[in-house]
Amino acid sequence: MFLFVQKVYAACSSSNFGQNELNLGDTLCLSDSTPVSQVYTSPAFLVNLIVTNLFTIAGVIIFFLILLAGFKFISQGSKGKEEAKGILTASIAGLVIMLAAYWILQIIKVLTGVDVGI
Repeated sequence: MFLFVQKVYAACSSSNFGQNELNLGDTLCLSDSTPVSQVYTSPAFLVNLIVTNLFTIAGVIIFFLILLAGFKFISQGSKGKEEAKGILTASIAGLVIMLAAYWILQIIKVLTGVDVGI
């Protein structure tokens, strides 16, 4: 479901060790013996991968915070209503910030033509 960064298990070849310049992308391999540099071709690819997953995780966290606020509102007295109001306000503010960030990225994509990956 999530497209997280794959684990690096071992070095592909030991011939590069001991040199002054070591290219980790060619030296380190993924679990299927593919060099890292073939999967993650640029830093932008990795940033797009991380940003996409952060948006998903933030959405899930906001959803659970809204559920928590509803639970506190229903189950507790006046003190719970005040806590629920604070939690709901913070989660809606987070949702607005997240949607604004997404919207800004889409504007950047349209204006510059850069593929931001979201």
